[in-house]
Amino acid sequence: MNAQTLKKFSLVALSFSAVSVTGCSRVTNWVRGSDKDKQPLVEVPPPAMAAVPGEPSREVFETSPAPAHFVVDSAPRVNIFGEFNGQEETFGVRPASDDAFQQHTFINEGADSDVSLDPTGKWMVFASTRHAEQANIYLQRVDGLSVTQLTSDSAEDAFPTFSPDGQHIAFCSTRGGNWDIYVMDLDGKNVVQITHGPMQDLHPSFSPDGNRLAYCAIGSKSNQWELWIVDLTSGENKMIGTGLFPVWSPSKSKDQIAFQRPRQRGSKWFSLWTLDYADGEARRVTEVAVSSNAAIVSPSWAPDGYKLSFATVVEPTKETRGQQDVWMVGADGTGRQRLTDGNGTNLSPWWAKDGRVYFISDRSGVECVWSVRVPQGMEAVAKKKSEPNGEAIGSTNE
Repeated sequence: MNAQTLKKFSLVALSFSAVSVTGCSRVTNWVRGSDKDKQPLVEVPPPAMAAVPGEPSREVFETSPAPAHFVVDSAPRVNIFGEFNGQEETFGVRPASDDAFQQHTFINEGADSDVSLDPTGKWMVFASTRHAEQANIYLQRVDGLSVTQLTSDSAEDAFPTFSPDGQHIAFCSTRGGNWDIYVMDLDGKNVVQITHGPMQDLHPSFSPDGNRLAYCAIGSKSNQWELWIVDLTSGENKMIGTGLFPVWSPSKSKDQIAFQRPRQRGSKWFSLWTLDYADGEARRVTEVAVSSNAAIVSPSWAPDGYKLSFATVVEPTKETRGQQDVWMVGADGTGRQRLTDGNGTNLSPWWAKDGRVYFISDRSGVECVWSVRVPQGMEAVAKKKSEPNGEAIGSTNE
């Protein structure tokens, strides 16, 4: 599941022929085109925040034409739209010169994806195909270059994430024949399988207390992406709704989960949603951000639990998709701000403790881990106007 970087995840050829729910960020093997195929870089102006007539809440994400000179291989993967065997095109551009951007991983072949950071903000874990066709999990200091490979097998491993105490890593893998959720120690040892069965289980996210995991799975009956909660103590599993790429808020004031959901079943046009998990049920299911010309995918919470970052894919239904950038927004839907500059593909954001947002980008020619500094003054954007019992902004479905 990578979203461009998310776009990839190998599975056994499944017959979800048109599992058309979005999103999966994972590594993919890209075959680079020749330099003569590259076209001049087009400067991209800041995106317009224009309102769409009759749809004042829908933001327009401007883009400029972007040439594609990478071709994805034929390995079956899951893309950011939740489609198995999906293929996406991407393109390479020059590295950003703005000192707001920082590159953290460097590779000559393969691709990095699915980055997340530990609670201290000092370590990052990510998936990569740098050493094999299948993705493995790697650990690295954010300010270092030494990389520790945590998994090494013939299966696909993806979506690693740290536990709240920073002592364990949850991830998903195809080592059992289909995608399931696993938890391991920081050194890659003591791997425990958490989910079992025929469903494809992806994108684990720890609850603030570390006792539960949220994840998404293709429903065996619904044939669409569903949101699930598993209790790590009792092993109890519970489906709480539909959606993709759930991320649990780090705030301990209440259980809140962000996720992406298609506007219509089978659509690639995703918007950003949140829900409150209370008494074993999803409450106050609220649409936080939506765009008329872009899919909103791969949400990530700020450490304060009051803001979210996400990626946008302009014109997601077109064969050659438009501009892909990372944005931030208040959890109440206010204060939208674009964080990346339109260069290359910018996907799979993860908000770190140091106020930087880490993401996957091919702006250097290969998909690697980058980060961008949140503009001064934006770190404190939109402290939730509504506390647990207040009215949220957006469309709400009880």
